[in-house]
Amino acid sequence: MGGLGIVRVCSGSLGLVRVRSGLFAKRRPCDSGKLASAVSQSLRLVRAILAAGWTVLAFGGTQAPPIADSDFRAWYDVQTYRLDLKVEPEASRLSGVVGIEAKVVQGPLQSFELDLLSGRKVLAAVEIGGAISPGSSLSGKAVPFKHEGDRVRIRLSRAYSVGQSVRVAVSYELVANPSERRWGIRFGKTTDGKPWISTSCQVLGGHSWWPCKGENEHPSDKFARLFVNATVPKGLFAVSNGRLLRRSSPQAGWETFHWRHDYPCENYAVTLNVAPYVEVKSELRLPEIAKPVPFHYYVLPGDLDKAKLEFQAVPRMLEIYSEAFGPYPFPNSKFGLVQTDFWGMEHSTAVAYGNTWPSWLKKEGKEDPRAGPNKYFDYILIHEVAHEWWGNAVSAADWGHLWIHEGFATYTEGVYVEKLFGRAKADEYFATLRPRVSEQFREYRGRGALPSQAFNNNVYWKGAWILNTLRYYVDDDPKWWKSLREFNMRFRYRNATTEDFQKVLEEVTGKSWHRFFQEWFYGDGLPTLKGSVTPTERAIVVEVQNSATRDNRFHVPLYLRWTEGSRSVAKTLLLSPGSNRFSVDCAERPSDVEAVGLQRVLGVVDVRVGAPEALFAAL
Repeated sequence: MGGLGIVRVCSGSLGLVRVRSGLFAKRRPCDSGKLASAVSQSLRLVRAILAAGWTVLAFGGTQAPPIADSDFRAWYDVQTYRLDLKVEPEASRLSGVVGIEAKVVQGPLQSFELDLLSGRKVLAAVEIGGAISPGSSLSGKAVPFKHEGDRVRIRLSRAYSVGQSVRVAVSYELVANPSERRWGIRFGKTTDGKPWISTSCQVLGGHSWWPCKGENEHPSDKFARLFVNATVPKGLFAVSNGRLLRRSSPQAGWETFHWRHDYPCENYAVTLNVAPYVEVKSELRLPEIAKPVPFHYYVLPGDLDKAKLEFQAVPRMLEIYSEAFGPYPFPNSKFGLVQTDFWGMEHSTAVAYGNTWPSWLKKEGKEDPRAGPNKYFDYILIHEVAHEWWGNAVSAADWGHLWIHEGFATYTEGVYVEKLFGRAKADEYFATLRPRVSEQFREYRGRGALPSQAFNNNVYWKGAWILNTLRYYVDDDPKWWKSLREFNMRFRYRNATTEDFQKVLEEVTGKSWHRFFQEWFYGDGLPTLKGSVTPTERAIVVEVQNSATRDNRFHVPLYLRWTEGSRSVAKTLLLSPGSNRFSVDCAERPSDVEAVGLQRVLGVVDVRVGAPEALFAAL
């Protein structure tokens, strides 16, 4: 029999057509008014063929040739993804075509591999000739494929050499269980019974709901650009990454939303949200960006007033992040927030927001069910938006370095508090995180770790606390902020490692930080500092026992500051593992002695500062 192929795409939407004699029929530009019915008929045809036992759609063949068991995903670098999707809420069905354009980095490559979790159906695969754009044709030559487990293996028509571009398109469908989120996409309902569809796939991976090169095993391959053409029932609004190019109506009762995101991004940050959203549009003037940045948010009609109040914090929040870490990374797309039926996720330029509207609850005098996380700020707003800098702009090269996403984003919460309310308030905020940190946890999760192995609450809390401690060690705020900004800007739109951050810090400060990184990022345990700092007639006596909660050993600086007459004096001591005793000579009797910032060291700190009689009274 003939194969099936993907026909020319008009207006960025999907169509399938029967192919005779193994050749693709020549088609004129599509009639968009007939598109939706063609999609439905074609998918029914494909499903019927699959049910009859046909495993591969190719030139009259029924079985793909054997493909060697090798990870050919490492042999190419993704440049472009295009998702042409149709959402059928009542059937909990998502179907469509994903076009992939990639550059060969190891060759010759003839086996092209993708990921799509089992339980989803690959319907066809074709090889495309021309470059992929938002509305280009996704038609081409049908090629053999296998979908075994979570892997899709496609046999290309020829071998491609290093540097050449490979372009394929894969049609697929899934029918999700509405009550489960393991599909990566959830078909839910609003309180008044309207469709409310959202995606969330961190740890699961983007390949839980669309065919792609799975980031779980290849996190360093960030695509360069993304096009999403989402067709949904009329009356619903489809939100995705980037900027909305246009809206079209392929046929009565359906509407297609055409999105474009021209920035590198990780697959789990790709999103699709469909609901009867109200879109609120404005523009923001942000630091170091010449043109106004579009600020759009999408909320359910009944929550519009809550959103208007809650999102008043956005301009100042973005200013703080921009001043600390560099200008907003995605100005040509948008800054976007999308109401979801789950708590939140860092979907790039379409950040998922499902918090409790704490500002509105406070205004109305109502109890906040998430009062703990929302004590200092709207937690989801502040944390998830921080990921636009940490995770989306700068991404971990390996899941072992996940703290670059979550540790930095959690540290950014403290930065936000500090810039609004001062350093003392930030110290108070970090103190609330301290009891949650596990002394057994190693921040670096190990080379080759999968997301399920890397994710842990301590990646957030301990990561943030290590950064807070590192700032104490650096003891030079201008260099500290310069280091964070330089790290973000140097690795923006790229992938980075813990070693990359160390290198930037060493360049900016002019010091080696090898020992710190080995003790804090790669080691477990926490330091325990117990002792006293005692001023005498002409000296300051320091006696501190530096032990650890695990086998690790820590070297901790002690910054002393005091007054001699009218003169302010400072000295730095290094508390090595074990017993430490110092006697610091003074020209006059020391007063106002301080161990500056010692409370900013993550660990058990019990170092008393004062004259002997004061220490005795404290006991």
